[in-house]
Amino acid sequence: MDEKIKISLSKNTLDVLKKDCADFKIVKENGQPNMNAFINTLIVNFFEAFSASEESLHEDIKRALAVVPEYYREKVFHDVVKVFAKKSEYTDGKKDSTTFSFKPTKVSEKALLYVEHVLLQSESLSSFYRRMFLSYAQKNKTEREKIIHKENFELLQKAITRGVQVCVQLQSGVVMNNLSVYSISPAKDELFNYVLVYDNKHNVTMRLASVKTVSLLPASSNIPEENKSLFERQIACAAQYPMYNTDNEPIQVQLTEKGKKLFEKIYLYRPTPVRIEGDIYTFDCSANQLLYYFERFGESALILSPKKLGIFMRNYYYFALKKYKTIYKGNN
Repeated sequence: MDEKIKISLSKNTLDVLKKDCADFKIVKENGQPNMNAFINTLIVNFFEAFSASEESLHEDIKRALAVVPEYYREKVFHDVVKVFAKKSEYTDGKKDSTTFSFKPTKVSEKALLYVEHVLLQSESLSSFYRRMFLSYAQKNKTEREKIIHKENFELLQKAITRGVQVCVQLQSGVVMNNLSVYSISPAKDELFNYVLVYDNKHNVTMRLASVKTVSLLPASSNIPEENKSLFERQIACAAQYPMYNTDNEPIQVQLTEKGKKLFEKIYLYRPTPVRIEGDIYTFDCSANQLLYYFERFGESALILSPKKLGIFMRNYYYFALKKYKTIYKGNN
């Protein structure tokens, strides 16, 4: 299978695929996104789940057509399947279509042959892939990331189920040994998945997409209770922001009326308050999450406690002010 396969896709679907390729770190040696490798990986990791959903749909159609006389049933079934295929094309934006091509690799050869010779039923190869890619693109981002990094995700889940440690090599080349995996948790904004592990000294958080390989080890997983507690708080607040032993005090923030409106409007990475008393919002999240979120509020948010966080934010604005004064000295 050396020839390129051409597919007609909507611009929206193709944009999702291209962005996922970059965001999920499927790259060439020079660091540039490797779209061909991404598409082949998507097909290998998703065609079985997609064909299973197709088969389930076909079974539903057959049950619905049970009242049709047997003589016509097969023809009606194929006609209905074609209608569903066409419906997917219109859902995907037929008028906004663009031609996209990819070259099969050794990795995907078996899957591609199975699709072509087993799964195709009265439709073109291009139509099948178009529907499969649309089905993929309609899932939320955390689910799509699990599909693209299916092998590593399943190995990490297996380590959790079996209660064993793992050795992980990161995309950067760093090797981390004897890790106890606590969970694979999605960010609350459904952007990415985060792997929470204990390295026998500290809690460590990494992106699922940053993991290159996973190897299961015979040693039993061992996470102290206090570290498990930190992981639980981290998952409840925001999986992408690690919790440390120093994150042991409630954080109080005073919001102006404008600050309250900003808090309602800016949802990305927003910490969830555990208590609101007038204009005082109390949080039980990590200091890093709170600082990153509220640094956009300016004078509309004032950190009351812990004092060290208030001082940190004060210095953040102070040095920014000094720099602006240097650049715009004498200007109104």
